[in-house]
Amino acid sequence: MANAFTAVSDNLWAIHYNPAGLAQLKNIQCSAFIVPTQFGLPELRTAAFCVAVPFSCATVALQIENFGFELYRTTEVGSAFSLKLDGNISGGLSLTFRHLAIARYGSTQSVTFSGGILAFILRGVKIGFSFSNITGATLKRSQEKVPQICSLGTCWSPLDDFLLSVEMEKDIRYPVSIKWGAEQKVFGLLAIRAGVANNPGKYSAGIALNHSSLEFGYAGYSHSDLGWTHQIDILFELEN
Repeated sequence: MANAFTAVSDNLWAIHYNPAGLAQLKNIQCSAFIVPTQFGLPELRTAAFCVAVPFSCATVALQIENFGFELYRTTEVGSAFSLKLDGNISGGLSLTFRHLAIARYGSTQSVTFSGGILAFILRGVKIGFSFSNITGATLKRSQEKVPQICSLGTCWSPLDDFLLSVEMEKDIRYPVSIKWGAEQKVFGLLAIRAGVANNPGKYSAGIALNHSSLEFGYAGYSHSDLGWTHQIDILFELEN
């Protein structure tokens, strides 16, 4: 869906897009995600694992992500919690420790805080807002600022099995990116997703297959200059 997920945020990967969305979870979820070769380069490999557990008062999630190869590698460990502020509004915060290691140059690290809010404003309509790296943290050794990104989105479900999402994303260093995404569910077993974004131009499409408590997802996206990237995730849900 071209990452137009800030207002959707209906699974555990809300920890990355909008931690407020974790409050929507009713069951324990765990997921593994992999991008085996980004833009055809095996050195740009990403692997991540996340688990989210809803409690009576709040939902808590933990994530670990690894990117790169032996000469350049980033590792992130994050935690988040979300709670309902009232019947229609939820809020969430996340904390991420990031470690960067470059061969022959050493390593550095940073700690970032992010937050978000999610609101049901009408039947089938949600609005979401998230702000990553609220404090403007930098990588301590290089003093390079970790990206600060604001995202504002809305999604609409005119039918129970159809979803539309639109989002504006602004990295403070770059122009605004507009993202559009859509999802169509078929018999509760298959979800077909597609999206488009600009700055940079990107087209994406994917499917998710559901069976009992297990979901298998595949997606691919095309960068206007760098070509195609494929990604896979497996999600397991356990009744709480």
